[in-house]
Amino acid sequence: MTAASVHHSRLALVFLIGAIVAALIAMPLLRAVGFVQWPVFVIAWLINLGAAWHLGQWARQQGRSPWAFGLPAALGTVASIVIYVLLAVLGPKAGSQSPAA
Repeated sequence: MTAASVHHSRLALVFLIGAIVAALIAMPLLRAVGFVQWPVFVIAWLINLGAAWHLGQWARQQGRSPWAFGLPAALGTVASIVIYVLLAVLGPKAGSQSPAA
């Protein structure tokens, strides 16, 4: 794994954890002050977009289609976690050349 690939992998994970933590913190806070709960999901999804972008870049560096992984990841945090695991398990395509950082 190149340094850039590790960078995108790490940032994707940070954004995923951030989305989950934001939802877990915001939900009880909004409930306590009497607000509706839909902003929690919007906040988590917006943070998740950062993870989707980094997952797309990570896929591109592994010789895979960034759209095939980044676009479904943009749909939600659960999809991003699945794609993160798939990219980690599948690794680079056989014979792909990773560009230098």
